[in-house]
Amino acid sequence: MKNSFRQSMNWLHTWSGFVFAWLLYFIFVTGTLGYFEDEIDRWLKPEMTPVAQQIDNREILINAEQHLTQVADNSPSWYISYPANRSPFVNISWLQLADPANNIDKEWREKNIDLNTNQVVDVRDTAGGMTLYRLHYNLHYIPSTIAYIIVSLATMFMLIGLITGVIIHKKIFIEFFTFRANKGLRSWLDIHNIMSVLPLPFHLMITYSGLLLLMSVSMIGVINSNFGAGKDDSKKFYKLATAEHSEQQQTLIKPQDLSADTVLLDAQARYPTQNISYIGVLKRTTDDVHYEVWFDNHQGIELVSHLTYHQHEGQIVVDISGEKVGEAAQIYDLLEHLHEGLFADIYLRWLYFLSGLMGCAMIATGCIIWLNKRLKNANPNKLFDRTYTLARLNIAVVVGLPIALAVFFYSNRLLPIEMANRAQWEMHSLFISLGLGLIICLFHPNKHLWRNSLWLCALSFLILPLVNFLTTGHNLFSSFLQQDWQMLAFDLTMLATGAASAWAALALGQKANLSQTGVNS
Repeated sequence: MKNSFRQSMNWLHTWSGFVFAWLLYFIFVTGTLGYFEDEIDRWLKPEMTPVAQQIDNREILINAEQHLTQVADNSPSWYISYPANRSPFVNISWLQLADPANNIDKEWREKNIDLNTNQVVDVRDTAGGMTLYRLHYNLHYIPSTIAYIIVSLATMFMLIGLITGVIIHKKIFIEFFTFRANKGLRSWLDIHNIMSVLPLPFHLMITYSGLLLLMSVSMIGVINSNFGAGKDDSKKFYKLATAEHSEQQQTLIKPQDLSADTVLLDAQARYPTQNISYIGVLKRTTDDVHYEVWFDNHQGIELVSHLTYHQHEGQIVVDISGEKVGEAAQIYDLLEHLHEGLFADIYLRWLYFLSGLMGCAMIATGCIIWLNKRLKNANPNKLFDRTYTLARLNIAVVVGLPIALAVFFYSNRLLPIEMANRAQWEMHSLFISLGLGLIICLFHPNKHLWRNSLWLCALSFLILPLVNFLTTGHNLFSSFLQQDWQMLAFDLTMLATGAASAWAALALGQKANLSQTGVNS
């Protein structure tokens, strides 16, 4: 380590940033996608028909109950999903009981209702946008506890890197307004500073809140010292940490009139400004039937999350669940909303998304700077020179991960609809393509690897809307006419991503040509 404090922080910043850099890049990319998980989910389920006009909640309920009675009359649990801004669909789901005689397992099933034709529509089996979002903390194939530990450790290094980055740049805001083009490593450092400073509050918030959201792993010693290490002790902790304020009130509903319809009317009367997210019917085949009404939590940090109607001492009562109990739980809940952007409207959600992309660029440029400094002493003629090998693998991660995500989307369209374990194979395709990219880059010559990878990335995303049209009939024109804004926005985003990758590939090609002619060193 160096003698001065700032020089010591420079060493710490460099290594805390690079040790988990590729994992942090994976976390940032998949976590950023999570801000549009519902919109991605819509593209992954092209069979669903969005609700274009306002429809009375009661009309939706009657329609959904009729279909549920036909397909799941013996099910103990029903749920009816109402259209929302980010999920403009009417879906029904139910708990399918096991039937060993017919080789049917106990599972939740879901179907979409097309209100235009009043038909129930089968939806393809897909991993969905939620699975992509969960990748940034569960790492998919790794046992959850181990994944949480790894992600917590990487997040801690990320926080150290951010703090030390602020310390070592004493002219941090002046450097933010400085960009020197065509200056090699100096240009990369300027880009790194811009991508770090502009969304710095977001980076600090997302890293610190992410670390605390995994505190059950990263701070397990503190929890065990206060609650004990037993299974029942951990349950006590989680019960206290997630407890919601609950108030029981009487209703005017008579026991013989208890139904989803009367519950809906009562909930609307109590909270007329709240949008209903879905209605659930639990224990419906017993005398102790419960009805749940959940409200849309994308309208802000809600004071009331859901209502539960049930019979108590001959009366119909409603349990009103809302904000968390206790300051610690409320702070945790606030950080969760901030981290996931649960309260954000479409404009703030795009700001979250762009800030996340800047975080990806910050990590990627940091890796490029670290490697370029060491390439001067590397041997380009040696196939497995350590520095050049790391540089090739860096390209495989930085460009290979977006390509792997494109392959995931292709698998959703190209895998047979009736394929067994179809959702799992969508995820397998993502990681198989990522692994193949690592192997190809490992043996690829150093020359033109960046440019070739970017061209492949560009083609992957530019062709995706065409494949969407050929396999589902959805295209930019029809999506616009049908006001299917989510499908339209997804295809446009794919085209924009492909165009950006093509622009980067062309820029690299132009720079290589200038270098060869001696115009630019």
